[in-house]
Formats: sequence, structure tokens, C-alpha cells
Amino acid sequence: MSSSTELLESVVSPFKAKPDGGYVIGIDLGGTKILAGIAGTDAKVIARHEEPTQHGDGAPVLAQMAQVITTLLTTAGASPADLDHVVIGVPSAVDPQTGLSSLSPNLALPADKPLADLMMALVGVPVTVENDVNLAACGEAWLGAGQGRDSLVFIAFGTGVGMGLVLANTLWRGAAGRAGEIAYLPVGDDPHQQAPLSENGLFEDAVGTSGIRQRFAADGETVADLFAFARAGNPEAKAAIDSIAKQASTGIAAVHALLDPAVTVIGGGIGSQPEFFALLKTYLVPLLPFENPLLPSQLGMDAGMIGAIALALKNRQSHLHHIDRADYKRGRT
Repeated sequence: MSSSTELLESVVSPFKAKPDGGYVIGIDLGGTKILAGIAGTDAKVIARHEEPTQHGDGAPVLAQMAQVITTLLTTAGASPADLDHVVIGVPSAVDPQTGLSSLSPNLALPADKPLADLMMALVGVPVTVENDVNLAACGEAWLGAGQGRDSLVFIAFGTGVGMGLVLANTLWRGAAGRAGEIAYLPVGDDPHQQAPLSENGLFEDAVGTSGIRQRFAADGETVADLFAFARAGNPEAKAAIDSIAKQASTGIAAVHALLDPAVTVIGGGIGSQPEFFALLKTYLVPLLPFENPLLPSQLGMDAGMIGAIALALKNRQSHLHHIDRADYKRGRT
């Protein structure tokens, strides 16, 4: 398979500017880690950087991201003046009209001011903020498992559970940026009673990291430990993963029944586990009377970052040539 860098270069070629020394940065901001990359206008990824996400009062992650940007520029041998655009993927819904972030239980983000504005004040260049799974969906649609298809759903099972939709070759955000918030799918025996009590959403409670650890892991054990135990033949761990995949399949079936995508791509720290993916496919079969195309992510944990870089290159061109200004409203530029 081609490298992420080669794939990125091929997909963003329509957006490339004349070589002028400019740079863009894509950041995948997760509840656990930050993964960021810098690329030149020739679409080649020059450097990557990864570090744990900082949590705490006052949103220290904002200054952390600004420092990550500085680190990447230094690694690339560039100055702040060379930076043209930054795209940040966040684990929250981003209102396309106001730019405000919401529904972010795994990472505290400012709810009263657009993150794009706050980061722009720190770094001094145009910043686009987009839902992280939306960016992963774009990455997979452009240069991953969804190439050549006009519709794709990307579902990430990991710290949280998120979904991005590319329909008719266009990212679908919804009226308030909440399209794909699959974590809130009302599953379970009594969703009317339980949903108001759930901070993360009932579907995420069932198949996300926190819920899995509460139900299946002993104190101090991680979900990675659970998969390791299953691979070693532990029957309880194998049964746990089987149960998680069975519950997850109901969410995927709902998506296929409502949207009928050409393909659904599965990613994330849990979704990328081969055992989990195989069980998903098995349990999906009896739920619907038609085929449900399911593929593993081709870009893996890089999907969000690669999607962010590609969008940054596209947005950079739009800014430089004053194209489609109306599409880049406050909070998205």
C-alpha cells in the first residue's frame, strides 16, 4: 500500500499552489492524544508530532496546540510567517454557523467562543475547526477505503464513538454540525429512562472505552489489555469482545438502514482490532435483509490528521484566490 504521504500528494493535487514556500498544519485533537502533521504546498508531509492531550481548567490544550504548531514549524525549518492555514479536528460537534463546539464529553473545550477564533489569536493565521471524525471520513473518502465511491460513512470506535458522513462526494455536517453523533443513538432496554442520565450517549456507553472498562475490565486494566487477554485465549475476555461487537453491530445496521452508504469504514483504537472487525461483519449479516459493505480503515490512526492536512491545503487555496468566501464562515476559517 502507498504511504500516507504519497496518498496525500495524489488526493490534494487539484488544490496545490505554485511552490511558494508556504506550509499548512493538520491537527487531530483527541481526548487521549494530539497527532499533528505539517505539509508544504507540494502536499508532502514533512514532519509529524504526537503527544498526550493536556486536560484541566482553563483549556490548557489551546496553548498546547500552539506549541505543537511551533514545534512542527521548527522541525520543518520554517518560520511562523511561512504558515498559511491550520485545520484542527476536535471530538465535538462544531456548529457551521457559529463555530461553537458542543457535545464533547471526552475533552473540555470552550463552549462560549469559537475555537477557531481562539486559536487564530494564538497563531496568527486562518484556522478551520472541524469534527475529528468528519475529517477522518474525508481522508478515507479522498484517499483511503472510500476512493471511487460517492458515499461513505466512517465510524470510529475508541475513547468515544463517532461518525462522519460523505454523501454525494460532500461532507454532510447537518444543520447544527451534529450529523453523525452516533454516540447518542438510543439503544438498550429502556432508553427513555437511561438517556437523560448518560453524559456520553447510550451507544457510546455500550461500546466506547469507558463503558467497556466499567463492565469488563478489572481495576487498572485497559481495553488493550482486554484484547491481549482474548488473544491469549482467556474465555472471559473473548466473550466480552464478542458482546461489544454484537452491540456495535446494531448501530451500524441503523446507519445502513437509514443512509444506505456505498461503504462503511471502521476505524479507531477499538475498531481497528481485527477480531472486533471480523465479529462486526458476522453480527451485521442477520440484522438487515440486504448487503452492508464494511471495510477496515486504510489510513488507520492517521485518517484524521491526513484529512485535516488535505482540507488545510484546499482551504489555503480558497483564501489565497478569494474563492467561495461564503462557504468559509466564522468558526470554519
